[in-house]
Amino acid sequence: MTQCSQIRKEATEPTPLLQPRKTKSTAPKLLSQKKPILIGTWNVRTLWEAGKCAQAVKEMQQYHLTVLGLCETRWNTFGETKFQTGETLLYSGKENEDDPREAGVALLLTKEATKSLMEWEPVSDRIIKARFESRFQKTSIIMCYALTNNADEEEKDRFYEELQSVVDKVPKRDMLILMGDLNAKVGKDNRGREMEMGTNGLGEMNENGELFADFCASNELTIGGTLFTHRRCHKATWISPDHHTENQIDHVAVRRRWRASLQDVRAKRGADIGSDHHLVVAKLKMKLKAKKRQHEIDPRRRFDVSKLKTQDNRTNFQVTLKNRFEALQTEEKDLDSVEHTWEVFKQATIEACEEALGGRAPNRKPWITDDTWQKVEERKSLKSELNQAKTRQQKQAAAARYNEKAKEVKRKLRNDKRLFINEMAEQAETAASKGDLKTLYATTRALSGRKTNTNVGWNYQILEVFEVRPTVFLCSNVVLSKDI
Repeated sequence: MTQCSQIRKEATEPTPLLQPRKTKSTAPKLLSQKKPILIGTWNVRTLWEAGKCAQAVKEMQQYHLTVLGLCETRWNTFGETKFQTGETLLYSGKENEDDPREAGVALLLTKEATKSLMEWEPVSDRIIKARFESRFQKTSIIMCYALTNNADEEEKDRFYEELQSVVDKVPKRDMLILMGDLNAKVGKDNRGREMEMGTNGLGEMNENGELFADFCASNELTIGGTLFTHRRCHKATWISPDHHTENQIDHVAVRRRWRASLQDVRAKRGADIGSDHHLVVAKLKMKLKAKKRQHEIDPRRRFDVSKLKTQDNRTNFQVTLKNRFEALQTEEKDLDSVEHTWEVFKQATIEACEEALGGRAPNRKPWITDDTWQKVEERKSLKSELNQAKTRQQKQAAAARYNEKAKEVKRKLRNDKRLFINEMAEQAETAASKGDLKTLYATTRALSGRKTNTNVGWNYQILEVFEVRPTVFLCSNVVLSKDI
């Protein structure tokens, strides 16, 4: 797994790509025969706003998505970010942080998908690729954001040439999934293209649709959104600002030999993030013989050492640890090597900690208030009213209410972010004045947005699921730099 926990400024430094992650053979598999998974693609318009990541994570959890591809994130450089809720974001944007914030693609992964991740590559600000462990065959996902139909022909040719070079690197036996905002209308007329698409598309094919269909034909891909019968409202993935035009331009395509594993593709109009695109969800299932999984122990177990502050707990831990070592002295007559001795010592200590201390509960203080989340839900309800409006007058009135609520949500999120950062800065200042270095370090680490995880050998960027533009806090003699 590459690019782990680089802040966006550090991500501009040269880094080797496609470095395999050290995964065990018992690592969780992304796809299995027993349980289908849901994979989504969504043009979110931007993630460069306060609270947008939190909203994307919440919708991902609500729709039970394992992998969510995001378009038009507007995050520059590339890197990997891990949120405190457990999800991991792999992002790829323009090369320099100071470049105009345009395009940008990302993959949002659940904890299970992150464990299955083998490698990933930020190709450009329009293409990102990741490879996952699956049953029998590996799974490669390519997330892309194509140019619009009115873009320059040479630019569109360069995009598909770059996309072709990425597809060529995918092993032939992998289950290949290509998804994203292709800005391509493929329509429902599949004469001469029976292998690449079905007859359940929306509208008529445009120039970008021809390019995409030809690309799928040359790479043996099938466009999933045209295969399944749905109502028109569940096919449209983009709605014009006046809510009069609907198009199907976001797609999920799979390699032809894995067509039977694709069970459904449809738009989810209920998902809301303030975008004019709908969330597109694909249901996949590997129809292969199931393979038994072995139990995997989490190597990053953290114990509640704060219990040792009380005398009773400290005495209990000392007695438990002493009993463990006394039992070892009677069982282990001879320790033949240093490695064996260390393993025995480590196991005895871990068992004593499990018994006397137990696991440490995660400290996840949400920065978005309940009142703001209520406003988000109200905006989501207004989107549902907008989707169900029939007449032009009803759509205009519903759109006006929705836009007003969206502005209110943005104001609330900015205010919540400001209050949370100020509260954290005050905690750091108080800790510095009292000489409480532990609290000061923890608060500083949270404000800086970085944390080193030495247990697994990778550095992760831990966020409270919020984005803040660069700010500097002065706490006594401590300078805290915020760049998330």
